[in-house]
Amino acid sequence: MYRTVYIDVFFLENLLTDYLVLTLVNRSLKLGSGRLRRLTGACVGSLGLCLLYLFPGKGIPWIVRFFGALVFYLGLSSLMIRCGLRIPGRSLFGKALFLLYFVSFLLGGVFRWLQEAVEVPVFPFLFFSLVSYGILKLGLKGILRVRTGQQSICQVTLGFHGNTLELRGLLDTGNQLQDPVTGEAVHILEQAAGERLWGGETVLLRPVPYHSVGKPTGLLPVFRADSMSVRLADREEHRERPLIGITKEPLSSGNEYEMILHSELAHRDRPGG
Repeated sequence: MYRTVYIDVFFLENLLTDYLVLTLVNRSLKLGSGRLRRLTGACVGSLGLCLLYLFPGKGIPWIVRFFGALVFYLGLSSLMIRCGLRIPGRSLFGKALFLLYFVSFLLGGVFRWLQEAVEVPVFPFLFFSLVSYGILKLGLKGILRVRTGQQSICQVTLGFHGNTLELRGLLDTGNQLQDPVTGEAVHILEQAAGERLWGGETVLLRPVPYHSVGKPTGLLPVFRADSMSVRLADREEHRERPLIGITKEPLSSGNEYEMILHSELAHRDRPGG
């Protein structure tokens, strides 16, 4: 039995699928990788599959083909992640590789289910791919929302030299960063939000050592704001002259928040509550 395969269509179909998978992995791990980078990774993955498809397998023992394909897919997936996602460390790379296969498996399952349940006369692959992506995106978003807790996202008002900035912050119980000299809590703010707060003023930043996933040690630049008010679900917390760390990395892939608050705000017995 023979089947005609158009290599350009095969390339475009895999390009779309790989891009959607990388986008879901990017959102799940909150990596903040741009569209162009994800598209580059998808191109690498699709091109690799095209080369594998064109490779003649006749005359090669099945055991050699099996393990050869296994090594090839693992290497291609790793290259896709390297080219398509911004991975800061080895531990996060392993999570990204696992999620890549897991999301691909789920996307394929939803795709096949839609093919059996719905009949689309025009551009069925495009339709099923985008609908499958939408279903998985909503599912992963719901899982992440349950994990972080929607009630943990709150309204924050920062004051600095007469400027006021209102934004959304995530109260993260895992953030226990402290200034090793003063022992004060350090809250983390996106640089873009910090620049809006500073209003063009030059701000003196000093480094504070920190640990994070995928990066064992590092230095986080911090400054001292004039004030910070946090509107929690059951009360409002106020801090005078809090320490604010600045990060260039986006804290939320969906722009749900621009600041990560220290876990000390979750305790009523701390001063200022």
